[in-house]
Amino acid sequence: MELLAQRSAFGKLEHDADHNVIAWHALTDHLTDVAACFSRLCRCRSIRRAMEHAASRPLTERDLARLSVMVFLHDLGKANSGFQAKRWPAEQVPKGWPNHAGHGREALDLFREDSFLEPLREQLPLESLYGWGEAVPSLFWASVSHHGRPLPAPKPNDWQRSNWKPVIATDGRALYDPAPVLAKIGRCAIALYPDAFVTDGDPLPDAPAFAHLFAGLVQLADWLGSDTSFFPLSNGIGDRAHDALNFAARAIAALGLDATPWQTPLAAEPPGFASIFGGNAPYPIQTAMADSALGPLVILESETGSGKTEAALWRFVHLFLHGEIDSLYFALPTRVSASQVYERVRAAVNWLWPTGAPVTVRALPGYAGADGQEPRALPDFKVLWPDHPTDAQAHRRWAAESPKRYLAAPIAVGTIDQALFGALQVRHAHLRHALLARSLLVIDEVHASDPYMTALLERLLQAHLGCGGQALLLSATLGANARARYLSIGQDVGISLPVFEAARKTCYPAISDRAGVRQLDSTSRPKTVDWCLNDCIDDPDAIARLALEAASLGAKVLVVRNTVPAALAVFQALEQQTPEADWLFTVNGHATLHHSRFSREDRPLLDAAIQAQLGKHRSSGPRVVVGTQTLEQSLDLDADLLITDLCPMDVLLQRIGRLHRHSRPKGKRPAAYQAPQALVLTPPHYDLTPLLTKSQHGLGPFRDGDGIYPDLRTVEATRHLIQSRPRITIPEDNRELVEAATHPEPLQAIESLGEHWQQLGRTIEGRTGAERSIAHLHGLEIDKPFDEQQEFPTDLDIATRLGLRDRLLIFDPAPIGPFGQPLRQLPVRHFLAKGIDPDAEPSSVEIHDGTILFSLENARFRYSRLGLEKLDG
Repeated sequence: MELLAQRSAFGKLEHDADHNVIAWHALTDHLTDVAACFSRLCRCRSIRRAMEHAASRPLTERDLARLSVMVFLHDLGKANSGFQAKRWPAEQVPKGWPNHAGHGREALDLFREDSFLEPLREQLPLESLYGWGEAVPSLFWASVSHHGRPLPAPKPNDWQRSNWKPVIATDGRALYDPAPVLAKIGRCAIALYPDAFVTDGDPLPDAPAFAHLFAGLVQLADWLGSDTSFFPLSNGIGDRAHDALNFAARAIAALGLDATPWQTPLAAEPPGFASIFGGNAPYPIQTAMADSALGPLVILESETGSGKTEAALWRFVHLFLHGEIDSLYFALPTRVSASQVYERVRAAVNWLWPTGAPVTVRALPGYAGADGQEPRALPDFKVLWPDHPTDAQAHRRWAAESPKRYLAAPIAVGTIDQALFGALQVRHAHLRHALLARSLLVIDEVHASDPYMTALLERLLQAHLGCGGQALLLSATLGANARARYLSIGQDVGISLPVFEAARKTCYPAISDRAGVRQLDSTSRPKTVDWCLNDCIDDPDAIARLALEAASLGAKVLVVRNTVPAALAVFQALEQQTPEADWLFTVNGHATLHHSRFSREDRPLLDAAIQAQLGKHRSSGPRVVVGTQTLEQSLDLDADLLITDLCPMDVLLQRIGRLHRHSRPKGKRPAAYQAPQALVLTPPHYDLTPLLTKSQHGLGPFRDGDGIYPDLRTVEATRHLIQSRPRITIPEDNRELVEAATHPEPLQAIESLGEHWQQLGRTIEGRTGAERSIAHLHGLEIDKPFDEQQEFPTDLDIATRLGLRDRLLIFDPAPIGPFGQPLRQLPVRHFLAKGIDPDAEPSSVEIHDGTILFSLENARFRYSRLGLEKLDG
């Protein structure tokens, strides 16, 4: 304790193992650090742009000085005696000191209507602050709520007066007194930001969205200013006002929050498309991305495999070098698709900046990465990088070290969930919102969202565009209803849904913004597909025979089923029927299939193997690959024949996109499959009516109304289209096919089939409305004043996706799995762990030739080359 005098106020402490103070940071020094970070952040072009958009006016230097004062006061509550008692362990607090206290609610307590507090408030320049306009209370509330969620309103009589009393020794001496500490804080604020206290100037912005953005920036500034790798503890020594400015500049430069060093060389010598993407000339959809007339929200619709990922990156390059954005977040629907796109983005970044490239973060919790390395979590929120980087290298990876930081990266690729957390009432939502405001937000496969996620996405885009952000939505199969909703975001007058006749005639491929929809030339050569129905969806042996018959003619066959059990049934039938084991998809010499129930270590092996055996540079000879929806997205597959379960049209077109994806010289495909063919499996007699009451093969609603494809109306419309049109041309027919299976008018026609179909329509509409209502209940309300949002609810299970949560099992030590990789992390779908204690860990682990048996409580599981299975009994 000799290091820290009792009457000195600390902001940060460092203890040894015996809880002795070995280093400390003066409270005013910490306040100075955080305010300096905020002040420097406001000099970053996109952050300044976001603030001015949210404020609906330019910000002057006086505005920024006043806002910096508000940030300086973020830890004002630490001056209370109860917080200062934390220099001792709770059980060792000396007599006369109050019990440990926090500093957020205590800061609000300081402003209660109580005569006891008036002398304390007089130590602060509050009269000047109140002269800065009606926004001051809300901005102060946002500042002191810097730990990730809005503080609740103080309750009457629910506070400890002792926290703001002096600590008096038995001999009458004041050991600690909050009053002089508050007076020092006030003097410091005036000295650091004198321009803030000049009497003229406009009131601070009072738009609710501005306060919410400000809250996120304060959280970011506090995180940076609290990081001792940038801001060493002062022990009360030195000129912190001078040092803090240098520390802040170094921190923001190291993390890449100021994009100028990368933007300037690109603007001086703008790169050509071919120089980034392997010498290839741009397709029309890619050229269109550099159009400066496009609005802040752009929708690109183009067929699967047409180069939408490269188009999105070219959009990023255009906006980035013109200084309209400072970062990129590429959001995908699944972890697998995010991992695939991450590697493509990294390659483009390395072409853009051969040396000194900004860090590209793989923003996947549990599978994060940067610079080709993966961090390992350590205690006290620290991480270990396996390559033992220098300080400078470690600093640039700061954003990869925690999911809450991912969006701070100059370039990040992850799932849509990381962005949606910025639109939910969850901790650090404001931080994510503020970080994302700098970015081009790219959302791939935007059609894949359910009603709950769609409502959250609309709220996210509303907030993002309101801060001047840029967004690009990608889809192969977006319906008119969804397009109209997205383009209406931020508009005073919404865009109405076109009637079916007009919707089906809308151009495709197309690019849309608030100015309308315009035609783009197709990237792909026209592809005529012969498709037909086969009612053997219940017969895995028959399906296997169809696949083997095609393979015997030399075909590459892709079998896509809607559920894992159905895929397993076909795979096992294949193994029983074929003596040619090398026809089957293999990983490291083991025949297997492709689905979601594999470990995080094995999924990259599966993806790499399927690319090699069925990708652009596929191996020779016949091949049969069986899998589920994991085969639909991001994998560059090229099959000769597709055998697929019936599914909604937009999903089916995704699967058909894996047929004849690449042109091949004559003779490189089997003679019988020179033209692409698809067999679509249906229930017996092509009748979906039984599925209205009992879901099978992922088709139809479960008892709770949920399901894989619960809206049988869209499935029935798809079935009818296949039956009535035996041949289609892609992409020419894409628009009409999607609208005919998703537009409200055709769906109403399906309901005319009978009362059960009408009831399904009412159920789906009711469920859609309910999910959207839940999304609004869970959403962050940035249109509400910050001090009215108050504390986030703690009694709600808020997530980016509705439904029960999947589990992640950790094996330590990690046994060797079926493909030679250690089994460390194994996702388990929620229905496989139903009734099992959420905290149950794997036990009774047995290993037999790559097959791993283990228990969760009384349930027994097997992990093998077939993936994860729950064993009966």
